[in-house]
Amino acid sequence: MNYREEYLKCLNDKTRKYFIEHYLSTFNADERKETPFILFPRQIELLKSFVNYSNSIAIKHRQAGITTVASAWITGQCVFASKQSPETVLCIGNKLDISEQLIEKIGNFLDQVPRWFWGKDYFSPDPDSPKNTKSIYKARNKQRIELFNGCKIYARSSGEHAARGISAVSILVFDECAFIQNGVSVYSAAVAATSSVKDAKILMISTPNGKDQLYYRTYSKALKGENNYHPVEFKWFQDLRYNRNLRWYRKNPDTGEIEWDVDTVIDSKGGIKYDEERWKKLEQDGWTPTSPWFEEMCHSFNNDEQKIAQELEVSFLGSSDNVISPETIEMQLKQNVIQLPEDWELKDEFVHETWIWQDPIPGHRYICAVDPSSGAADDRTAIEIFDVDAIDENGYPYVNQVLEYYGKRTGDEIGEMVFQYASSFNNALVVVECIGGYGDATVLTLQRMGYDNLYYEQPQLKSYTIERAYSKFNLKYGDMLPGFRNNGLRMQMIQSFVTAVKENTFRIRSMRVITEMETWVWKNGRPDHMDGMHDDTLTCLSMGIFIMQYFMLRNEKTREMDMSIVKSWRVNNSYTTDSRSMKLQDKVNMKENTVFPFYSSRQMEDDRKRRLNAMLLLGGYRRQ
Repeated sequence: MNYREEYLKCLNDKTRKYFIEHYLSTFNADERKETPFILFPRQIELLKSFVNYSNSIAIKHRQAGITTVASAWITGQCVFASKQSPETVLCIGNKLDISEQLIEKIGNFLDQVPRWFWGKDYFSPDPDSPKNTKSIYKARNKQRIELFNGCKIYARSSGEHAARGISAVSILVFDECAFIQNGVSVYSAAVAATSSVKDAKILMISTPNGKDQLYYRTYSKALKGENNYHPVEFKWFQDLRYNRNLRWYRKNPDTGEIEWDVDTVIDSKGGIKYDEERWKKLEQDGWTPTSPWFEEMCHSFNNDEQKIAQELEVSFLGSSDNVISPETIEMQLKQNVIQLPEDWELKDEFVHETWIWQDPIPGHRYICAVDPSSGAADDRTAIEIFDVDAIDENGYPYVNQVLEYYGKRTGDEIGEMVFQYASSFNNALVVVECIGGYGDATVLTLQRMGYDNLYYEQPQLKSYTIERAYSKFNLKYGDMLPGFRNNGLRMQMIQSFVTAVKENTFRIRSMRVITEMETWVWKNGRPDHMDGMHDDTLTCLSMGIFIMQYFMLRNEKTREMDMSIVKSWRVNNSYTTDSRSMKLQDKVNMKENTVFPFYSSRQMEDDRKRRLNAMLLLGGYRRQ
């Protein structure tokens, strides 16, 4: 062998494809043995990305071998590095054992490199020469490898201090990046370690884990060309190990029957012709791929849709444990969301964060739900107004989102905005979340401005804490501030909202709500937003829907029942003389069709009016 010529071939191929395929081997699961490392087409595309771009982001299916390919490439970089410019590689995984596995792969590949690659001090044609047994390692353990030529490789778990003590990082690898907690903070701290190195390389590798703040955002922006990352996608049917006997199916839009398109088999093992253009066209036309391997993997996941989406279909939306199913989110997005153009006439000229989809309709009832912010960090205030009496083109009733504010304002300013918006929408019932006291300033501002249609906590929902707090000062229920104050109803609120969205009885117009739903997941059995994301509009809407369903509409039924009772008492224009009946008749004005199904014993006139007004819009009164 001409060692010099062979060395130059490997050195000049910056993708390291020639080096990898000629000098490295990997375990072949089909043959159950080590075989030459033959790269698949998409793996070669990843190697090209390493050469042509500083930053690469790879989205992969299960068992795609991308970490193995990256390890082989890093091995080549260390082999051909000079002592004057050694490589410093930092591997960060969502867990320490993930990054340790990557460094173990690199170590195994380094062991495979022929001795003559390391130079005359480490190789001799004489098999008995001590040069052939001289170690190329200065240090080697699970978390660190250091070579004689100055190259260093570190394995660290994710954390804001993952890069502490490591400087001049020339290759930074994030493995299973979508699963890193507080990913943005970890990323920022680690990337700082590459700042002093010219042409440093950064690689993100992961299967999807919902729309997380770091990996999903980086990948989606890379697809749009909005950052300096080059995206490389790996789909299972592009892998020669898994696409044997590949078939495609879809439901015929006219007949409803399943039709099939089968790839041509070219060998006895079920191998098919590799044709990415054909597959891309089939996907665009609504075809779905399947193969014996894919079906077997689905069975191994117990046909769990979330696992299949995450591990096989590289789907961001279906890969996390969403509170609201991806199908429901997609339905709301396609059928109901209205993107407001720049020339949209309905707008608040002074508050650009407010979106308005519809003018108020005379006679319709509206609820204005308010979730004030604490004013800290990224916490924001949400104001949501929806029409309770909307009717669609087919004559079916539904609840319609008509206004939304989402921004960084608190206290008095929010109270003034709510006064303006709620007054415009037929004196809407205003429900302010006051848990933690954040909404008290808003409520007090509304009361000072004379807005009297405010929601008061219902006696039957008062928590033990509230009862104790008020009884201690010998206060009566009527002395409480308006507002929603019962934190124990969170799960019931969310369930009501999820059901309304799923059944399309509540129609979402805001893209901001859709975005929050996509990152609204189950955490430890409770709905919560992903790290770095938000759910302010969702909790605000959940509260409003809950109040509508369990108070406004329930009290509407009470009103109808009272009307029926009173009508049954009216016989031949005469009235009953029963004292209980007369008391109820006094509360019902038949001419005005107005019912007050609540009774207050308070004698102060101003307080009586305040409480009645608060209860009227819970369903007992409807403006004619």
